Amino acid sequence: MQGFKLLKTIGKLLLLFIITILLVVLSFYLLAPSYQFEEPKPFSGPILYNPYQNIDSLNLYKYNFQVQSKAWGGITDGRLNSNELIDSIYKGLSFDHVATSDYQKINRFKEESQAYIPTYEHGYGIRKTHQVCIGASRVLWLDYPFYQSLRHKQHIINELQADCELIALAHPVLRNGYTYNDMKYLSGYQLMEVLNNIRLSVPHWDAALSNGHRIYMLANDDAHDVSNSNEVGRRFTMIFAKNQNRAEIIRSLDDGMAYGMDFFRIGDEPMLEKFERSKHIPYLVSAKLNLDTLSVVVSKTADSMYFIGQNGKMLHRIVNSELGFYLIKDSDTYVRTEIYFDDGSVMYLNPITRSETQGDLKRQSLASLDVTGTWLRRSGNILLLALLFFIVIRRRSKSKKSMH
Repeated sequence: MQGFKLLKTIGKLLLLFIITILLVVLSFYLLAPSYQFEEPKPFSGPILYNPYQNIDSLNLYKYNFQVQSKAWGGITDGRLNSNELIDSIYKGLSFDHVATSDYQKINRFKEESQAYIPTYEHGYGIRKTHQVCIGASRVLWLDYPFYQSLRHKQHIINELQADCELIALAHPVLRNGYTYNDMKYLSGYQLMEVLNNIRLSVPHWDAALSNGHRIYMLANDDAHDVSNSNEVGRRFTMIFAKNQNRAEIIRSLDDGMAYGMDFFRIGDEPMLEKFERSKHIPYLVSAKLNLDTLSVVVSKTADSMYFIGQNGKMLHRIVNSELGFYLIKDSDTYVRTEIYFDDGSVMYLNPITRSETQGDLKRQSLASLDVTGTWLRRSGNILLLALLFFIVIRRRSKSKKSMH
């Protein structure tokens, strides 16, 4: 009998906990703000900004900002990965740094290091509308787990700004977490995880760029089992920076002085063989503008170089060369480069973008708070909730009277 009472008590507490969580989430939706969105404007102006103009290929660092470790008692995916194992595997793969991005938790492993960058993956919704928060000071628990419209996604980005130095939209293509329409209007973030393990979100990137959003590339493994060679050392971000201090790395990412690498995966490759192969990855030597001519040089002969512009249109192609040229036309709003190598690896460069004035790197901001719409929506939600509560109470009262 005592055991039955204990189970009943535990069941009640569990039910109370679930109800409390649901009420908190419901409050998120009821109080969500509304926004007015301006129409986006493609890049324009006589000035061409090239993030690679003054890079030094001797100061190039290999980074990954997405890998999950054992967190929250092992309930999240990544439970097989200890911090020490992650560190060991990525050192073997010749990475300069890996920033572990646990779900809703800042991993403090090696935080005494100058290169340490507090990072986490925000979001717990069923549609995987997540963000990689780089340079985070605290975790944001606000989210919309069941459904997210454009205004919900913008609200999350706005809230993350206070405590994250850089915000990257994580794996946009996964479960359609971000739509092409979102890419048109969302603003307030700096990076997009265009390359994520088996997922490519290149069309999402072009959608953002074509609508005038100066968003730069992030490439990550997003590994959940680092002992599996298929999951590690495949997609990563190469960063040009003076050194590995946190501030320098974040500044380089924000200014576009980085590129994404899709290192060809050999299925079930022995880890030691992958370690060795990872030592011989081609790299970007230079990408310079001379007036309106872009010249790109890589360390190894490329099978093809594609210069890509507005709406993802291919503008020009170079074959079998370490050097590629493209004459940027007045009609080109932006130009980015994809470089394919004969082993199947691909290098994705950040775009050359237009602006009206020299040094204008301000990003387009389209969302403004709709104060009237917000309070009308909130008032309506609260009235509806009050009405539902009144109906439930009244029915319970009638039910009790009928029983008597």
